[in-house]
Amino acid sequence: MNPSSIDLHVHTTASDGTLSPADAVREAIAGGVALLGIADHDTTDGIPPALEAAHEIGLTLIPGVELSVGSGKREIHVLGYFVDVANTALSRALAKLRGARDLRNERILQRLNDLGAPLDAARVQEIAGSGSVGRPHIAKALVEAGHVSSEGEAFGRYLARGKPAYVGRERLSPAEASRVIREAGGIPVLGHPAKIGPRQVIEGILDDGMGGIEVFHSDHDENDVALLMSIAQDRDLLITGGSDSHGPHSDRPLAIGEVDIPEWVGEQVMGRAPRWWREGR
Repeated sequence: MNPSSIDLHVHTTASDGTLSPADAVREAIAGGVALLGIADHDTTDGIPPALEAAHEIGLTLIPGVELSVGSGKREIHVLGYFVDVANTALSRALAKLRGARDLRNERILQRLNDLGAPLDAARVQEIAGSGSVGRPHIAKALVEAGHVSSEGEAFGRYLARGKPAYVGRERLSPAEASRVIREAGGIPVLGHPAKIGPRQVIEGILDDGMGGIEVFHSDHDENDVALLMSIAQDRDLLITGGSDSHGPHSDRPLAIGEVDIPEWVGEQVMGRAPRWWREGR
């Protein structure tokens, strides 16, 4: 594999991405990606159609998920790789998280209504398509309804943390997320950790059962990569990387495969693949 032929952090329309699972696989192949990880927010619904497309095309796809996690006031994302999408414990955890997301969305829409920016819930769901509704979809609906001129303004006026329509929601703890992923046969990986805080904060979260760390990411600069590599090597953690692409029509249109990831990352990840996954391929 070449340095740009790996992308282990991609979202689809199963959550807040703008490409269907099959189209994400096709874009990956078109961009020269040979090892792809689908990691949608709090759902694995995109994995079966992505696997079907990957098998037809000949791309290696790692089933993943990105769990919403809270640690104090910090919002953290834990990636799970090689998860068994049929695992009961994982399914229950994801259902709980989606329920919390739905309740949060209802409260956001109520707050927007009270603030004089009403939205039609059915239209918000149409914008989200078959995936779960998230704040980006509500932002798009606010623009469409003429309440704001851009999605950035939607977040700045209403939806960002601390703004009048922001609503927090129930999340797993880092330790709970790690446990659920391991019970599903997967490897818990701390996602885009440079966005979380300084080294001591990152290390504290890693102590909660993480088996890997996302070193290469579209938000990480050279200094971030050097720090995270040091942490990974000190702890013998699995090193991963990805674009965090949400598709070409998102508010952050990164292409799949856009982040250069060394070949050895893919080799290391495949070397840590659990037996159940290798035997089931």
